Order: sequence, then C-alpha cells, then structure tokens
Amino acid sequence: MYVTEAAPSQSSLGATNGLAQTTASVARAVGPALSTSLYSFSVQHDLLGGYGVYAVFGLLATLSMFVAIQLPRHVQSNLKLKS
Repeated sequence: MYVTEAAPSQSSLGATNGLAQTTASVARAVGPALSTSLYSFSVQHDLLGGYGVYAVFGLLATLSMFVAIQLPRHVQSNLKLKS
C-alpha cells in the first residue's frame, strides 16, 4: 500500500513497483553474504567476545523500528485504479 501510494501518478505506478521489487531483490541477494561476512569479522576480531554481530543486528532492528513508526497509520489512496 505504501509503495502504491508513493507513485506520483498512475502512469508511473509500474516503474515505482518495479523499483521497489528490485530493491527488495537486491537486499535478499546481498543480505546473506553480508551477514555471514559480518559474523566472520566479529569472530575473527573478537568483537564483544565474538557476538558483536548481534549488537549490529540489534542496532539495525532498532533503526528499522524507528523508521517504521514514522509511517502514517492510515493510507488513503488518491490513485483511481481500474478494478
């Protein structure tokens, strides 16, 4: 719903959805390698006893929650889509 609402007009709705899907796909492709590398770095350099990766993940989760609560509670669509 937020992606649909972010489209400036109905003619750019496809491009907006495509950009959102591309961003999600890149995150899914890069995420596992990045998290594994971060875990390895944390263990090799003994960050917080090898558990430093969990501090980073906790920080990312907290930042994500902060961003999520900034979203409006209700989305009113101004787009008139054909049903």
